[in-house]
Amino acid sequence: MKKKALILGGAAVIAAAGIFYGLFGCGGDTAEYETRPTVSVEKPGKGDIILYTDLTGVIEARSSAAVQPKMGGEVLEVYFQAGDMVEAGQALCRIDTDALTALKLQMDAAAVSLRNAENSLTRTRALYAGGYVSQQDMEQAENGHENARIAYDTAKNQYDLQVEHTTVTAPISGIVESRTVEPHDHVGTNTVICAISGGEGLQVKFGITEKILSNLSAGDTIEIEKNGTSYEAKVMEIGTMVNSASGLYDVKAAIPESKGLTTGTRVKLTVVMNRAENVMTIPVDAVSYDGGVPFVFCYEDGIAKKTEIESGIYDARIMEVTAGLTENSAVITSWSNELQDGVEVLTEESVNEEAAPEDSARESSSQADASDNNGVHDGQVKIDG
Repeated sequence: MKKKALILGGAAVIAAAGIFYGLFGCGGDTAEYETRPTVSVEKPGKGDIILYTDLTGVIEARSSAAVQPKMGGEVLEVYFQAGDMVEAGQALCRIDTDALTALKLQMDAAAVSLRNAENSLTRTRALYAGGYVSQQDMEQAENGHENARIAYDTAKNQYDLQVEHTTVTAPISGIVESRTVEPHDHVGTNTVICAISGGEGLQVKFGITEKILSNLSAGDTIEIEKNGTSYEAKVMEIGTMVNSASGLYDVKAAIPESKGLTTGTRVKLTVVMNRAENVMTIPVDAVSYDGGVPFVFCYEDGIAKKTEIESGIYDARIMEVTAGLTENSAVITSWSNELQDGVEVLTEESVNEEAAPEDSARESSSQADASDNNGVHDGQVKIDG
């Protein structure tokens, strides 16, 4: 019995050794491992790249007027409040001035002189008809009357104009944005009585750099944001000279739907800073730099070739390529620390093609094993012969 047990034990050890030998390949062929990096490859595409930038603008009325009196004096009455809607020509306030009294006296004096000249002309005409005065006397009387009439008309026009100026009227129709006077205030011709915003709607005014100027045109639509609400505005006017105060070009854009916006408030604008349309593009992640010079790796007959390019603008996704590639270039878009100029590489497409026959062989082997075990059920042992 002991001898039989020893024989069985030795057989078990030999079988285990055989299993170990088979599993770990001891004494068999050495396995070969692929060392070439696998890369993704793409051809350059065609597309548009548009870069945006944020600016700050100020909301203002499309038409506005700062109302100033044409004469100085004491404000007697004020006929409006801030926020009122007024019509062009509507009276806003009335002013009393000493200048009006002086003009009234000048007009009255001119009226007296005109009456005296008229009386003198009437007498001279009668005397001239009777032959008692000369032709020269007659002409002098006529000239004196004409001069008196001109002096009176001038004095009256000045008085009437000043009377008209005592009542300050609205130059445009719109909303009174501010009121700066009260009754009995003394004002001058430089005093702003109120500001009126026209009823045509609101606009946004902002400044742009020369770079943005080349990418913005009248009629373009820009986006405005205020307190989480977005608005659209259409560019109406672009200045052709730099504003000396800001160093920028002034732009005005009309806001068709401006509910929720008020004049004088600041808003955020989004405008096009740069654009490239229908240009060659590659993924920006495929680009590397050597001494500031951009380059990519291209796949050529199983080799990674370093290729310098000339780049244009780019965003977070794609970059414009202006030189160095063709539409048929095979650009390597995946990164590997083993990727260098001249290194042999595999493409994902070739790896998938090589894997396909192996998968097919495994499937055939599995089907054969299934055929050999045909008729054998779980818990049963197939015995030949």
